[in-house]
Amino acid sequence: MSSAPPTSQTGPNPVGPNPVGPADAPGPADGRRRRPRRPGRMRRAGALLAGLALAAAAVALQSTALGREESSAALTWTGGLGEEVVASRFSARVKGVYGARSVQTTDAAEKVEKATTSGIFVVVTLEATAHREPQQFAAPVLLTDDDKRYQATDKVDSSLTIVNPYIQPGWWTEGVAVFEVPVNALTGARFVLPLKNGFIGETYQPEVEVDLGLDEAGTQRLIADAKDVYPLTSKQ
Repeated sequence: MSSAPPTSQTGPNPVGPNPVGPADAPGPADGRRRRPRRPGRMRRAGALLAGLALAAAAVALQSTALGREESSAALTWTGGLGEEVVASRFSARVKGVYGARSVQTTDAAEKVEKATTSGIFVVVTLEATAHREPQQFAAPVLLTDDDKRYQATDKVDSSLTIVNPYIQPGWWTEGVAVFEVPVNALTGARFVLPLKNGFIGETYQPEVEVDLGLDEAGTQRLIADAKDVYPLTSKQ
């Protein structure tokens, strides 16, 4: 008895070039996966160009950030109370430091105003001279022992302070800087005087930093001797 010839099976080759149809799609128990199509040359080139563009943008942003950080850096000359501190483009000398509970200002139009505080006003008296060209100062800073920075108070018109005049070569210009700070910020405080504008291409602007001599004993003296009203006029 002869056996029947085997029946031939027809249909798509599951590993052949024909696309997989719904009937041939692997079920949940089938671990085979369709091989992903390799990207063409144009797609690969486009992805490469996009990656290069992103890398260039990141480098540009990093360079910009470094440039801004460097441009805001300063070259600092240091000294003490009463000393002449000689920087590259100007010299400054802090003559005194005083405490006050209020500041009364009189401007050029004889307008009188009084500023008060819940902390203490620190009044720094100083003089400065330029070396070769006129200079003007930016807002001074009181730098505390823990590196907290207090800018000169806006309760006092800046036209009455050291930032107003142009500092000329050949003679000393006197002025003041006024800060409003909490009492606990006094000990170890330093006075920082920066320039308003730098030269083109100048990476580090000069500034002076002066130790005000406010150790524990100096701080207690400044508080005890604080004036009820510190008068400040446009003629100072």
